[in-house]
Amino acid sequence: MKILDRAVRRTLIHKFRLGLFENPFPLNKEERDAVIRDKTAQEISRQIAGEAIILLKNDGVLPICTESMAGEQKKQSTCFNESASDKTEDSEKWIQKKKKIAVIGWHGGTARAFMGCYMYIARRENILGGVGTMAGIEGAADTEKAGTAFNETYAGCNILAEHPETDALIRRCYPGIHSLYEELKKRCPQWEVNYAYGYPPAGNDVSHFEEALKLAEESDIVIVTLGGKYGWNTGCTMGEGIDSMNIQIPECQELFLCELAKLNKISIGVHFDGRPISSDAADKTLHALIEAWTPGRYGAEAVADVLLGERNPAGKLPVSIALNAGQIPVYYNHERGSSYHSGESIGFQDYADGPHKPRYCFGHGLSYTEFVYENMEIEKKEISPFETWKIYITVKNAGCTDGEEVVQLYMSDTYASVTRPVKELVGFRRVFIKAGESAKICFEISPGQMAFLDADMKWKIEKGSFTLQAAASSEDVRIEEMLSVTEDSFIDGAFRPFYAETRVCE
Repeated sequence: MKILDRAVRRTLIHKFRLGLFENPFPLNKEERDAVIRDKTAQEISRQIAGEAIILLKNDGVLPICTESMAGEQKKQSTCFNESASDKTEDSEKWIQKKKKIAVIGWHGGTARAFMGCYMYIARRENILGGVGTMAGIEGAADTEKAGTAFNETYAGCNILAEHPETDALIRRCYPGIHSLYEELKKRCPQWEVNYAYGYPPAGNDVSHFEEALKLAEESDIVIVTLGGKYGWNTGCTMGEGIDSMNIQIPECQELFLCELAKLNKISIGVHFDGRPISSDAADKTLHALIEAWTPGRYGAEAVADVLLGERNPAGKLPVSIALNAGQIPVYYNHERGSSYHSGESIGFQDYADGPHKPRYCFGHGLSYTEFVYENMEIEKKEISPFETWKIYITVKNAGCTDGEEVVQLYMSDTYASVTRPVKELVGFRRVFIKAGESAKICFEISPGQMAFLDADMKWKIEKGSFTLQAAASSEDVRIEEMLSVTEDSFIDGAFRPFYAETRVCE
């Protein structure tokens, strides 16, 4: 009860400080609208949308801008040379001709694809016809407000189709918002950009394949938009109270990618959803794959920036992506000797019918440039339990494009009195580095970050050696060193540090 009282007291203190007891609804309509129109807030939303995008795969076809089609980058791209519509033209002539871009998929033609769960749009969909599913409670839609209840479902599933009014409602809420197709058409007037519906965000409907494949065949580059619909009702494939057994993209999208591959076109996938993409067909058939999540109001701008090379993607995966639902749970910091490190000494590395390793590992994310981890400097490798390790990582942008890198530090306990994770993320820093230049990042790590609960349920900093890895992802280790702690000690769990202090050295 003391712990509960303390938690409630803290909550009440914050509410009193915010004035919520005197004025529970502090903003009137005009004030709320002013917040939405605030230029600084809009710029932050735009920045978040862009920084969250992750480039999962790129055979050299991205970015699809003039610069990316020239020089050695494209000469080295096998898929580009094999997929160009006129193989007798050299790359420069292909650049100069008017390109035909196809945008295909439900997500490419609607702004709803950018929107998440707890948004006005998702709540409004309940009134328009969906059935609320929050906390497992189902109730009929407000049919008096909605007029006639909307109950059309996508073929092959029980997911309600998008209400015809949804996209128009989004455009009223966010004036000037574009779908991805509209954004690319606006940004690329020198190209012929076309759209085909192709397939929905759920089910197995293939009735629109023919039109979409015809458009793809007539195009130089095909952008396939993928994913489900993130929201808050029976019209959505994921959200609070909405779960799935299958972690793959919808059946109709898997089937379309297989058909598209037969055309041998440059194909780029863009995935929109509240969960990460896991698709056998996408891995096998697409030349590039972007994870865009649900980027919100500025989603079309953010994705177009990456596609066209106006933003160098730098996002990194905050999860491990499973190949198959049967692998779950799969995560990078599993206990030593378990998951995809199990059986290292006895030969059971994989499942009987597939690998243990995830489809994409934690921390993975590609760039349009190349980052080289040049060296690691450590002021003092052996320290006492309450000192800190000071570590300096120098990273060089060895490519021709300015970009950001998320430098990641992982640690593992070489030997411990209890089973410990195979590795743990102890610090990271996102740093911008101009082409040809280097940056030095300082990390200060406390041994307390590697503390664990011992047999007496005390937080123990244990004497011993630790492996330190500077990495571009949990599996892409660039530099490795050994550190050590000189003696055992204990720490108050309430004050245990969780992350490294970081800074970019001048």
